[in-house]
Amino acid sequence: MKVRSILRDLPAPGEMLGDPDVCIAVLDGPVDLTHPCFEGADVKRIDTLVRDPAGRGAMSLHGTHVASLLFGQLESSAVGLAPRCRGLILPIFQDGREGRVPQLDLARAVERAMDEGAHVINISGGERSADGQAESMLDRALRMCEDRGVLVVAAVGNDGCDCLQAPAAAPSVLAVGAADINGAPMEANNWGIAYRENGVLAPGQAIEGAAPGGGLMALTGSSFATPVVSGVAALLMAEQLRHGDKADPLAAGRAILRTASDPPCSSPDDYECRRHLAGQLDVARAHQMITRPSTPTNDQALAAESQTRPTAFLTRRHDAVTSGVGVNAAGERPSLPIPHSASDERPTTMDTNAAHFAPNEGAPEAGRTTEAALEAPSPPAQEEPQQPEPTPPAAEAGDTNDALLVEASASEQNEGSHRAPASHAAGSQEVSSGSYGVAAAAPPASASFSVNEPTAGVRPSCGCGGSTSGCQCGGNGNGAHQQVIYAIGTIGYDFGTEARRDSFRQLMPNVVITDPAGGPEKEVQPNIYDPAQMRAYLSKYPTESRHLIWTLKADATNLYALEAEPAVGMDWDRPLITNPKASAAEISEAATETAGNTNKLAEFVEVLSYPPVSPVYRTFRDAIVGQTLGENDPNYVSRVSIPGVLTDRTARTFQGENLPVVEVQSRGLYTWNEAVLVQAVIEAVKQEYKKRKPPVELDEGKIDTLKTTIRALLDMAYWRFRNLGQTSADRAMNAAGTNAFLVGSELKDGLLSAKHVPGKDDNFYALESIKVAKSTFCRPGGSDCQDVYLTFFDPENERRARVTYLLTFDVALPLPIPIGPAHKFIGGM
Repeated sequence: MKVRSILRDLPAPGEMLGDPDVCIAVLDGPVDLTHPCFEGADVKRIDTLVRDPAGRGAMSLHGTHVASLLFGQLESSAVGLAPRCRGLILPIFQDGREGRVPQLDLARAVERAMDEGAHVINISGGERSADGQAESMLDRALRMCEDRGVLVVAAVGNDGCDCLQAPAAAPSVLAVGAADINGAPMEANNWGIAYRENGVLAPGQAIEGAAPGGGLMALTGSSFATPVVSGVAALLMAEQLRHGDKADPLAAGRAILRTASDPPCSSPDDYECRRHLAGQLDVARAHQMITRPSTPTNDQALAAESQTRPTAFLTRRHDAVTSGVGVNAAGERPSLPIPHSASDERPTTMDTNAAHFAPNEGAPEAGRTTEAALEAPSPPAQEEPQQPEPTPPAAEAGDTNDALLVEASASEQNEGSHRAPASHAAGSQEVSSGSYGVAAAAPPASASFSVNEPTAGVRPSCGCGGSTSGCQCGGNGNGAHQQVIYAIGTIGYDFGTEARRDSFRQLMPNVVITDPAGGPEKEVQPNIYDPAQMRAYLSKYPTESRHLIWTLKADATNLYALEAEPAVGMDWDRPLITNPKASAAEISEAATETAGNTNKLAEFVEVLSYPPVSPVYRTFRDAIVGQTLGENDPNYVSRVSIPGVLTDRTARTFQGENLPVVEVQSRGLYTWNEAVLVQAVIEAVKQEYKKRKPPVELDEGKIDTLKTTIRALLDMAYWRFRNLGQTSADRAMNAAGTNAFLVGSELKDGLLSAKHVPGKDDNFYALESIKVAKSTFCRPGGSDCQDVYLTFFDPENERRARVTYLLTFDVALPLPIPIGPAHKFIGGM
């Protein structure tokens, strides 16, 4: 099926080509941008954790095909739905890795797509979940999309069951299932109850598109129905622009959902009815809804129609935190289920169930055709298949989904394409765990793509679809902007490999243990996982710090691998002068005092006995010990702020996680003691009460209440809004949450907001919300200014006026800079 045939009922389908001001992001496998169908397309690859160029594996096929359905150019053999739209390619699935990635990596890509200006984000994959809820970071990224008006379109999955998968089941996501050539839902579709509110069926059988190497293929599954809906949404936005309106991605999504053809069934609870989701994609009606003028009659009709159609796009779900076995590129069941429990701290992963080539067979090279393919008869090219394609049987447990139906056309035989080897005849499908069958439509054949096969080609320094010449990628390639990071979390360390782990065991000295009962001392082997022992070793041998993989964690999830910036200055094991702003006279006085005090002189000599160290690595090694102390200990470390730049490198942990590497800068690298901050705010509040006339002394009960309020406030700021520190808004929020001096003052004022509002002023306000918006005023010269709004309310009187404090930060550099004083006003945001 030609994908543009879905536009045939429109008044002028040939003119529906999209608009350069509409941007679609494809989060999928690597895309072969050297394919002829992309020649002239405004498509750019953005750096992600997947650095490899497109090869001949299943994920490259998956990604290339999906992208061609959107961006294939008019003069090519694979014309897409929106050839004039701007495209972003963010690879998340990798050849040879079974297409499995953590939901965290998907969240990274979603946020990056938003930052790059995407209006529509296409995700032809997902992770099966009992309730369909995404993990916290992905859920937050989806809510950010909704807040920013970005439409996320995702596949419902292909387990063929009454089940859900993330992210498609999120209420703000437009979920897509595959329909066959007759419009009936395909047996492999998932049809969980949530999809009755936010899911539509779209053509997904034998959809013709590009394959790596210049060939064409016809593929089947919800993975390939998803870009159909993404493309239609982009075309609707282009129509909005053409009529002089602002492009509204969520309005386009609502139009698609509300105009979907009603399921042909009597009861919405019927099995057949639920398999139709919310209905069938109706491009003509969606186009009419977007383009018809706003008149009382039309508005009434729209309102009436809205009452009978799902309203999932108007609903937001909060606090969605789940775990599972992973999102997969085709949205299928993981091939090898990974046990996961609530106490399991390993990251969940996403499976692709990519098709396999047999181990002794290679994928056909692009530009070449196998002998079997040349001997096989080729059906004539048709705009629409006249007979239904054979539908694969419903997937059973452990089976596959997204069947890749291969159609051999005359042009394919001449140009070369991915084709089944001759040894795989029809009916001889070899579907192993973790694969989905590749069945030829004509001639019958089956093939499978090895997920363990090495990726083809040499990895270029800037891999844009496999081309190393003149490519303009995101990230650090060819002068593109560097991604700034300002994240919050705790510090961990990892060895990466057994060899590196054993080298630390061998090099670290034995530990002497004293018998509490007075017995002889014992010498035991070091415990390389003991933070105190590791810190003691790194203090004596600071160069060993660079042989560890330092990590930033949120809860138990590794977010980044951390490396120190190239050293421009070194420091001792601990500062000789603790006050960096000390005057010359104060330094002289401290030196005189040290010279006359034996204990201080001994401490001074001990400090000098250790080699100098990078301030970044010193902070890391101190933090791993401080994090183990009690929260009332003065050296306790509750969190660390990490300013830095995201590099184009990754680090692989001992558990196999692939983490992006952040080059950490010492400016803005702080450790925070929550107890100290709480006490500082309490002391500030006490001083405010003493200034009243008459002065007021806070009793212990009032102080305990104040402590509880402050900790609850900090927990809200740190835990509810935890993030990757990647977007401008997140960096500003993290700056507001960790700038102890500025926010400590505002927390004090916020708690005492009652004095600004009529009514009693002896009760404490509490933090209601933190919101971030791009500032309307900013400094010239590359600044990135964000406004942070802290809104406080009276928990004892909900009707009392809110008080909002406005803080502005410039987050263009790794260290966010506050601009001007804080402002306060009555009322919420």
